Amino acid sequence: MKYINTLSIILGVAFLSSCTKHEVIPAPEYEAKLPVSFNGDIQGANYEIIKDIKGFFHETSQAQEILPTPQPSTITYYSSLKSTEKADIVQIRLGKLLFSSNNNGRPSKDVFNEFFKTGITQPITFKTDAEDGVEIFFQDEQGISYFSDENSGLPQDFELTNLDEDEDDEGEYMKFVARFNVSLYSNLDAGDPLLVDTINIQNAVYEGYFQR
Repeated sequence: MKYINTLSIILGVAFLSSCTKHEVIPAPEYEAKLPVSFNGDIQGANYEIIKDIKGFFHETSQAQEILPTPQPSTITYYSSLKSTEKADIVQIRLGKLLFSSNNNGRPSKDVFNEFFKTGITQPITFKTDAEDGVEIFFQDEQGISYFSDENSGLPQDFELTNLDEDEDDEGEYMKFVARFNVSLYSNLDAGDPLLVDTINIQNAVYEGYFQR
């Protein structure tokens, strides 16, 4: 009898163990690898931005013009390096993507990716408001704003390379490396050439991304 009781206990424990639910550990969520940095010579002095240093962070935004179909809607994409500690801003504006507003106010992922990889006219030229081209915006530590000018008589060039798509739970991205040399101007609308100030950015390398 003692042998039978012991066997019953062992079988009971084994049965309970077999019914124990195993904890399912979810796979870690993928996080897009989005490198961000800037390095260049501004007025002959090296200027560098590293993410999370001196409060710098990356921000994406858009300028949209949504029209009813069959008219095409447009998007200009902004990639910005800003700081919570300083007034400095470096921003690249690239446009314009044409799309149908039937897609909930934004283009499909395929249209977004194709715009950067095959839809941009090469070579990319500087244009006011990035109208089918690129515009560079810079704000210095005093808060003075400077813009590239498509009519600048000074040498300038812009190259967009290393285009690479990525995505995670936060959205879809187009990563890039931009290399450029450009002169930027403040107070272009002042009407008095003496009030226009100019700064030069040379050997600039901006690593960032646009978001759909």
